[in-house]
Amino acid sequence: MLPFIGWGSHIVGGEIYYDCLGGGDYRVTVKIYRDCNSTGAQFDSPLPLGVFRNSDNSLFNTYNMNFPGSNVLPVEFNNPCVNPPNNICIEEAIYQGVINLPNSPEGYKLVYERCCRGPGIVNLNDSENEGLTLTANIPGTNSGVSCNSSPRFNSTPPLLLCNNEELIYNHAATDPDGDQIVYELCTPFHGGSQFAPAPNPPNNPPYNNIVWETGFNATQPFGASGPINLDPNTGLLNASPDLLGKFVVGVCANEYRNGNLISTTKRDFIFTVFNCEVALEANIVPQEELQNFNSYCEGLTIDFENNSFGGTNYIWDFGVASDPNSTSTSFEPTYTFPSEGTYEVMLVVNPGWACSDTSISTFQVFESLNVNFDPSPAQCITNNSFDFEGQGDYENGAVFEWSFGNNASPPSANTEDFSGVVFDTNGYIPITYTVTWDQCEDTHTDSVFVYREPEINFGIEPDLYCAPFTAEFIDSSLSDAPLTYFWDFGDGNTSIESDPVHVYENAGVYDVSLSISTNEGCIANLSLNKPGLIEVFPSPVADFEVNPQVTDVFNTEITFTDFSIDSYEHFYQLNDSVDTTERNLTYHFLEGGYHYPYQVVTNEFGCKDTITVEIYVEPQTTFYVPNAFTPDGDGTNEVFRPIIFDVSNYTFEIYNRWGERIYETNDRKAGWNGRIKNKNAPDGVYVWRVKYRNHKSIFEEHHGHFTLLR
Repeated sequence: MLPFIGWGSHIVGGEIYYDCLGGGDYRVTVKIYRDCNSTGAQFDSPLPLGVFRNSDNSLFNTYNMNFPGSNVLPVEFNNPCVNPPNNICIEEAIYQGVINLPNSPEGYKLVYERCCRGPGIVNLNDSENEGLTLTANIPGTNSGVSCNSSPRFNSTPPLLLCNNEELIYNHAATDPDGDQIVYELCTPFHGGSQFAPAPNPPNNPPYNNIVWETGFNATQPFGASGPINLDPNTGLLNASPDLLGKFVVGVCANEYRNGNLISTTKRDFIFTVFNCEVALEANIVPQEELQNFNSYCEGLTIDFENNSFGGTNYIWDFGVASDPNSTSTSFEPTYTFPSEGTYEVMLVVNPGWACSDTSISTFQVFESLNVNFDPSPAQCITNNSFDFEGQGDYENGAVFEWSFGNNASPPSANTEDFSGVVFDTNGYIPITYTVTWDQCEDTHTDSVFVYREPEINFGIEPDLYCAPFTAEFIDSSLSDAPLTYFWDFGDGNTSIESDPVHVYENAGVYDVSLSISTNEGCIANLSLNKPGLIEVFPSPVADFEVNPQVTDVFNTEITFTDFSIDSYEHFYQLNDSVDTTERNLTYHFLEGGYHYPYQVVTNEFGCKDTITVEIYVEPQTTFYVPNAFTPDGDGTNEVFRPIIFDVSNYTFEIYNRWGERIYETNDRKAGWNGRIKNKNAPDGVYVWRVKYRNHKSIFEEHHGHFTLLR
């Protein structure tokens, strides 16, 4: 539970009313409410009551009303399933006294002022400096009213309101004279100050209103999102606050006699809104929110749903007095009502317990009308005319409503059967048939289908026509019914496919025609001829020779000779990174293996042809080992290594004269720098050994000697 915010200090509210005793005597009652947890704003002893002339707002007299003592109000919170905060304490003092007032043409105003209301009031701009002024008007002889008694409220307002829960409170007042009372939400008066909290005498009228915080006012004391309504005739207050905290609310009871306002009793009170943690709640799911609800006319059986929580025992009463079995203890029962009608269903959760709750909901049950109609068969849009025949379980007096849509003529009808409906659009068109009879309404929706008039068209891809040309024909005809096709490609070939593919082997200009037909919906036979649609251009012939076509890595020069036909541009791709537009050329393929250069030729029409030739360069293992080297730092012949190509699994080793291995590597590009353990090796003769697999994957091993000279 949210911790309750303390009042701090001070005045909670109050009201003034009076009774005419005759002979100019009036018994005046002043009710004051304060927070008894506060040390500030103690009850006045005595209470200064000011009486002012209505004629000029001047002070007539001040009466000191003795302090009668106070009573702590009980925390009336009529929900045993909610635990209210334990630090709520409001005490009430009821001052009374008899005063005598001479007759006055304009009458008098009774006034009491007190400051202050205290901090933390949500809907006041400066609540710590806002006081209150209570007033009551005594009409004068000019009003035609003599010896009037004012209205007084019947009960003390509730001290606590639950956040996001509806409050229903009877804020009614009683008038001893039987005058008419009209209720309204009103703005309380400000009064007193920090420097003069209980002015004696009170300040002269008129009085300033309290200053509302932005977003709040008299008719929205809980803000725009917390609705409140006060019935002007009954005083019944409905409120649903959705903000936490303390809120000032003003309620005026306006007294009318013979249509004239003669007095107003203004109650000024602070409501506190807190989060109520309810341990138990009864909640029947309303009929309209049931999972399977569509209408009230779905038969007499209801599958009830229960949104209650915190309970263990349940009693349902389905409101059928004639049926002794119209109760259930199930959590979510199913019940069949004996007849059509409206029933009040009651659910009691934990009946007989201290914490118990009741939910009541109204259910209406009627037999289904079973409204239906059979959709008419589909028609062509040209000269269409549809007939509709309604069906259902209803009798004379039923009201019918057809909705054919805005594209229909007529768009609606109100007879059970209707003929001659014409639609000006194609496709599926929804039709709604609604019948109202004997408190029930049922609707059936189906659709009719209207065929469009077929339209013929086709296209072709791609857009460059080079022989041999593969044409992809695309049918773009429009039809709601299946079509049959006949294509004439203009070269003596035909097809009955919808999107055929055809190869034009020879150059030339070709007419293409398409015929379509349908035997369903809108009957049609349509043809479309596109003369000269396709012009197929001749293609060049790519051709070239290489010499030699098979060689080895010692003879890498290859000659390219062009033999293409009807070519305008030439392009060779020799390898991944080298290309040329020369027609005849030579090129060196340095790496062994297979190579696949290709030629692309283009003619003046943009048509291309391509050919690829295979070249094989036989790898050869090249192996050379020098017989001496001079690692003397002059930059020449500083490293000793074999020169070798096209090998794998390579190992190179060097031994000294005693057979000790002093160097080893598997990198064929690495060599010995003439140093052993970071020191210069001595001059002399050394032995080398090389092992590898050659280009034919044959293992070879070689060895020899060399001389180190410095």
